[in-house]
Amino acid sequence: MALHPVRLPRSAVHLFRVVALQRRLLKALADPALNPNTVNTAWVQSVWSRLDPEWVRKFCLGGQEGRIQSIAQASPVARQALYEEFCRQHHVPAMLEAGGDFKDLGDLPDFTVELKEAVTEFLGRCYKLFSDNAGRRWNGYELNSSRSITNRAYKDDFCSDYPTKVVCPYCDGEIGTPELDHYLYKSGFPLLACSPWNLIPVCGSCNDVVTGKGSRPAITLGPPRSTDNWLHPFARPASDEVTIRLTGAPQNSIPQLHSLDAAEQIRLSNHTDLIRSLSRRWTRIAAASFDVLVAEVNRNQTAANSLDSLVRMKLEDHLGSRRKAGSSMVHAAVCQAVLDRRPQYLDEFTAPNAPALA
Repeated sequence: MALHPVRLPRSAVHLFRVVALQRRLLKALADPALNPNTVNTAWVQSVWSRLDPEWVRKFCLGGQEGRIQSIAQASPVARQALYEEFCRQHHVPAMLEAGGDFKDLGDLPDFTVELKEAVTEFLGRCYKLFSDNAGRRWNGYELNSSRSITNRAYKDDFCSDYPTKVVCPYCDGEIGTPELDHYLYKSGFPLLACSPWNLIPVCGSCNDVVTGKGSRPAITLGPPRSTDNWLHPFARPASDEVTIRLTGAPQNSIPQLHSLDAAEQIRLSNHTDLIRSLSRRWTRIAAASFDVLVAEVNRNQTAANSLDSLVRMKLEDHLGSRRKAGSSMVHAAVCQAVLDRRPQYLDEFTAPNAPALA
């Protein structure tokens, strides 16, 4: 689900270590010979033997020890299924290539409602600790101070290069103060709560619960829960050929993503349906962009600089700034609407010899 491709930041290596810690713990819990009565903070410290015992003790506070014990009390079949599904889902690129089917925890063998809740809360708490920017020495799953990670540091690293430096990969608008969005929302897909492949910096509007994507999944619910018909920022972003096309009047246009590829067009339609306010935001941007274009062209049009030549130069500028300037795709769509002689798109150009409607 992205109009622009993004790359994992360098600090993703720290987050992969978080995933490795989770995997190690779930593997130990999957041991069929495990005595659940021995599972406590000391047991977790023995599993994470390379971590500071005091850090592990603090990690187990806030109900984490109890959640781990709840998982330990589950049947061997359920514990093994949990571990295997965790490992399977974290091969995200391969999963997406195969069509997805990120299984719901409730569909795993021997899983109860209570077990699903314990696992979801445990992994959600893991993400919360990563997200906490408080200056506590044990925050961030650090193995030492040079290998720590927080939500803020991760976003800063992610947004140190284009496009996420300035552009939201979901809407093409300015990213502003970025928020980390779970491509597959963490309460519904808790196994991926800390996966670097599942965390995308986006603008607040795209991440908003009411006006943006919120907790709706970029997936076709099943089973199987397929990702075939969805974009993905890492594995399947929109192609360079994708454009925005405008229909309707300049001040109340209807922007639509367009691709010549039929499969990609389905993904683009799902993308705009998923982010509730996307079309409305693009309509407002297009109206403002049109006003700016009209003023600039009317100011600079001469016998040597025709309307078409001026608009075409602006179009080339916007195409060249794709992924490097906010809303470049909408600005390009406005220019193209003028060049295509869309109805009402020439009415406000006042220079002599303005072309008539075809």
